[in-house]
Amino acid sequence: MTSLDPSRVVFRAAPVVDKQIFLSVDKPEIPASYRLVDAGGLWIAADSALPVVPVREAGGQRVGYLLGNAYSEFHGDFLPEGEAKVPVAIASVADVELQLLPRISGSFVFLTSGDLPKRVYMDHGASFPLVYSPQDRRAATSTALLLDEADYEARFRKDLHAALIGGEGTGSWITGTLTAHRGVSRVLANHYLDLATWTTHRFWPRPGEFAQWRDFDETVELAAKAVTEFSAAASRAFKLGVTLTAGMDSRLLVASCRPVLDDVEFFTIQAPNTDPKVDLDADVSARIGKRFGLHHRVLYLKQADEQAMAVWDRMVGDNMVEVTRRTYTTVRELTERNAILTGLYGETARCRLYRQDYETINSGTIDVDFIADRLTLPKHPELLDNFRIWLAGLEGQPNSVVMEMAFVELKVGVWSMGQRPISNSVKLNLLPFCQRRVLDGFVGVEPAKKGTSALFMGVIMRLWPELMEFKINKFGDGRDRLTVFRKLSDPNKVRRFLRDRFAKKTARRS
Repeated sequence: MTSLDPSRVVFRAAPVVDKQIFLSVDKPEIPASYRLVDAGGLWIAADSALPVVPVREAGGQRVGYLLGNAYSEFHGDFLPEGEAKVPVAIASVADVELQLLPRISGSFVFLTSGDLPKRVYMDHGASFPLVYSPQDRRAATSTALLLDEADYEARFRKDLHAALIGGEGTGSWITGTLTAHRGVSRVLANHYLDLATWTTHRFWPRPGEFAQWRDFDETVELAAKAVTEFSAAASRAFKLGVTLTAGMDSRLLVASCRPVLDDVEFFTIQAPNTDPKVDLDADVSARIGKRFGLHHRVLYLKQADEQAMAVWDRMVGDNMVEVTRRTYTTVRELTERNAILTGLYGETARCRLYRQDYETINSGTIDVDFIADRLTLPKHPELLDNFRIWLAGLEGQPNSVVMEMAFVELKVGVWSMGQRPISNSVKLNLLPFCQRRVLDGFVGVEPAKKGTSALFMGVIMRLWPELMEFKINKFGDGRDRLTVFRKLSDPNKVRRFLRDRFAKKTARRS
């Protein structure tokens, strides 16, 4: 853990980065760059660069605040600063959960107000992260904004950090509702924070949500429409950069931008002196860009300085160690772009945590040991106890749905979204696949039918079939094997690979 000058990291002195929020029962002192909103029993402190959108329902009653960059299917656009009215009646939190939130996406939290119980709802992937301290009755996008320097040090969990990160190396993270600090918990995707009790609860998927599998063809049509509409709305609201690699998710991301190609710039991040003979992304992305006349550029990785890496550590709450710590400042080179689209959460269409047994995942039973192994995490007792509570909230759901929720909520929703307090300060990240209507379909198609590529292939072929002239993540020769060998030369990666491959289900109990 890196110690920093508190005047640079503590919210009450000055935030390190922009696009953050701070929620508190007690009225806080705020920096000049923030504004304060009295939400009736809770104070909202939001950076001036972040939209605050009061929401009124069809009858005219204010029902809450959208904090962040929210895309509304009702309006067909990202909502600007100022009040928004939605054409649905909302008289209860059930209406919020069933009528409102499924049609809002982007990167936001929703704070209820008025006569509704006081809650904070996460977006569908927790892409606008939130941690909270019940004893202090406050929440924020990062632990760095919750605790002063003395508390940050005093409440640091050296034992947990050493067990879950110290022995695992780059690519490890503290997951579940756990954080690196005593008394600070994380709100997971598809959960809300109850501000009366300062406890969290699941609101999606509901029991029986996936009692029937979604239709494959209908899901293809719905997902194609949804990602295209989202990308078009994002291109109107922001100056977009779009990641381009050789991967499947990236290919669909490009396809979603087909109607707005003139308005976006595609970019590929490469190491300096990259040799396309051995780098798949360099080779394939360059050929795609040339073939389709894309506005495409290469960004060469830049090493962050020590201060920038220290800020990264603090803003992620010392909850992970990731290679992007050393390179996250690279996207600042996109000087004419203020937001980027990435393909995160598309993995739910590809059986990511059970790709080796997708045809049989729903036979037998799974437990927290199986989940930890597939997440490639060490089986720390505290982590497994945390997983047991999490798993109880999914009782009755098919195994495949549980594993998709593990990926959304315990992997990407913590590991990647936990980096958003710092990465969003460099360039706002937006995720076309992180919409309820998309996730519902991607998760809900029967695993044996969607397989590891069929669903994505269906959407790509629906939107832009010519993109499949180029193979996905393959050269088709010895360079593929070279990439695998390179990965397996890292003992930490080998250990995680073995955890994943040797994870075993148990026989189904009667």
